[in-house]
Amino acid sequence: MTAQEPRERAAVKVSALMLTFNHGPFIGEAIEGFLMQETDFPCELVIAEDCSTDNTREVIRKYWERYPDRIRVLLNRTNIGGRRGGARAYRLCRGQYVTYLDGDDCWTSPHKLQRQADLLDAHPEYALCFHSVTMVWEDGSRDDTVFRPREIKDSYTLEDLLQYNFIGACSPMYRKGVLGEFPGWHFIMPVGDWSLHVLHAQHGRIGYIDEPMGLYRQHGGGVYSGIEMTARLRLAIEMLRRYRCSLGTDYQAVIDRSLRSHYDRLARQYCDEGHLAEARRCVRECFREVGPRLHGSLLDVLKLVFLVSTPRLHKWFRRMAVGPNPRQPAPRGGVESIE
Repeated sequence: MTAQEPRERAAVKVSALMLTFNHGPFIGEAIEGFLMQETDFPCELVIAEDCSTDNTREVIRKYWERYPDRIRVLLNRTNIGGRRGGARAYRLCRGQYVTYLDGDDCWTSPHKLQRQADLLDAHPEYALCFHSVTMVWEDGSRDDTVFRPREIKDSYTLEDLLQYNFIGACSPMYRKGVLGEFPGWHFIMPVGDWSLHVLHAQHGRIGYIDEPMGLYRQHGGGVYSGIEMTARLRLAIEMLRRYRCSLGTDYQAVIDRSLRSHYDRLARQYCDEGHLAEARRCVRECFREVGPRLHGSLLDVLKLVFLVSTPRLHKWFRRMAVGPNPRQPAPRGGVESIE
């Protein structure tokens, strides 16, 4: 180590942390999204490559050879998974702030890093910040849509984040100094990015920029985006159960309300798919988990029980209430972003 190296490391303000595994078709675009950033401070790209079996490493090598002063590459000897690999790479980031993306996503604005760093500079009470993202379905099954929180505010709290994960996977920037050692429960969470947001949000507010500056891909090869909606909701419920055990009694009420909401959505999803036995089991689980007192109003309880008990009659009453050609509601944000 030279005498100059500590000063060079201290000068890095933002570390862009990229986790990648078998992202050969996308990794080049992800790296280009970092290289196009326009900042008035030094930043680095830290790529954690988890033993891909496709050409991901070859693509990374070409970029590293061209930009060795801007790109650092961490090569795992064996596949260790996103949770362990992400924690290891996070510790090795040299920046004051750490921003995050997977190798199959990318940034679309050259001002992303500058704007987020400026926001954290201006608000020391923020432990992290994020922006909206454009969700793209690679198979063309759905039109592109902007993913943003259901309620637009300048900032949010941990309580808001425990209701659902409204932070797109390629959008957060964290204040690295607020987080010490990763707790053991983080490594057993089924969804890593939501857990990482929660860890930081315990130390401050969550700032927001209401502008899409990233591309979040939905494709069959994605760890999260390739699974069905019922499986996504089950993952969210499991996350909330573990949060309830890990975060203590201060957040018990908000987590139970969130559990009730996710169970409600899951039961309705099962009904829509014709899986009535699963829907009824879901309602029973909800009552066991949070009890009837937190299951919304009495009318909400009766509606859900009515839905899973007599779905055909429920659909008939709904058609009578809304007419024969009800307008389809716009898809709501939230659960689809937890990866």
